[in-house]
Amino acid sequence: MINKELDQMFDKLLTKVSKDFVKEKKKTKRGRGLSGRAIKRLYSRRVYEVSIKDAAYQVMEQAYLRASANNTLPANARQVMYQARPLIQKLTDKMWKNDSLFTQKLLPDFMEANPGKTASWDVVYDARGHLQEPHTGVRIDLGTLDVRHYIKNWHTNTPDLKIDPLGLGVETEGPGNRYKFGLFIEKEGFNTLLERAQIAQKYDIAIMSTKGMSVTASRNLVAKWSRAGVTTLVVHDCDKYGFTICHTLQTTTRRFRFITTPNVRCLGLRLADARSLGLEAESVDYQHFALKRTMIDAGATLEEAEFLCGDGLEGQRIELNAMDSKQFIDWLEEKLQQARATKVVPDSKTLQAAYRRAVLVARANKALAAVQLEWNTNGNSEIAIPVDLSEQIQARITGTNRSWDQAILDVAAAPPRRTKRKSIRRG
Repeated sequence: MINKELDQMFDKLLTKVSKDFVKEKKKTKRGRGLSGRAIKRLYSRRVYEVSIKDAAYQVMEQAYLRASANNTLPANARQVMYQARPLIQKLTDKMWKNDSLFTQKLLPDFMEANPGKTASWDVVYDARGHLQEPHTGVRIDLGTLDVRHYIKNWHTNTPDLKIDPLGLGVETEGPGNRYKFGLFIEKEGFNTLLERAQIAQKYDIAIMSTKGMSVTASRNLVAKWSRAGVTTLVVHDCDKYGFTICHTLQTTTRRFRFITTPNVRCLGLRLADARSLGLEAESVDYQHFALKRTMIDAGATLEEAEFLCGDGLEGQRIELNAMDSKQFIDWLEEKLQQARATKVVPDSKTLQAAYRRAVLVARANKALAAVQLEWNTNGNSEIAIPVDLSEQIQARITGTNRSWDQAILDVAAAPPRRTKRKSIRRG
């Protein structure tokens, strides 16, 4: 009886002691051993008394200030998350499985619960859709800064009696006379920051981004760019997938075949860059064995391949979001300057044609100024407004795709309509 009770006692103790090991073992695939990170976690002192929420709330302000360059630049929610994660790991061994827990719940909830502290925070979120206006050509992403800027600029102005000067009227679509470099970013979320820094305008560079692996359409664009003399500069995470994305963007695959060698250059993030910036690495577990040779074939150095792949089952990575906003822009501009991304000046034939047009526009603007002066002097009082103007506009736009301001030009240009006089009988 005593031996049976002892056996039961030992069974309970063994189950209690080994439950964490069993739990971790169940997470692994059959026949696979525990990862180094899992073993380290089992042997380390585990702290359960601090929840993820409590830990996140303790470090949220510090994480935001890091990500936003001390609240001088907008910070994407994911950038705040990457600054918060290592700070949270020092307080608790618990961690979210999905990033959305932090970006869509913990961070917004903290800001809502602390309005005084976060009133000046400029946290932005990735676009989740688009808005397009009728007739104006205005199309915006439904992201935080985009919507904020759109609402701030709402206006409706009654046209005044002043004609604006003509512009040069040069219109382009595509790289011709507009850009010689394209910037490919392997993830979205940096658009508003790039717009604030005016990277596209400052370097005459076209910017595209994708969510993860480069799609066939982006490779098709790179192929066409290369034929047009455009160099594609690639920015990616310092991780296994980032190097793979950069490699796929310039390599023939089953789904897409490059006819000519694409003109693609990798800007990084490289391991040396990350270390010089003091960015922290994070561990990553692979479902499939990560081969160093595959990473080297994708453009990684041997040192980078060893960093990324580790023992094949567990490696490391450093994401672009680990940089705060200022770090990212400073790093990117340095890379663009090293790549000699230059402003565009068209060829002599194009410049000469544009100059002739500029002379014509200057003369037209001089004539417009004379017309404006004459109008301001005595033209306004001579205009007779049609009494049925509203009805005429309604008739011209109903059932069409035209707007009222397009139709009113036609009404103004049409010859004035004669009205029939009513005959009066005399008794």
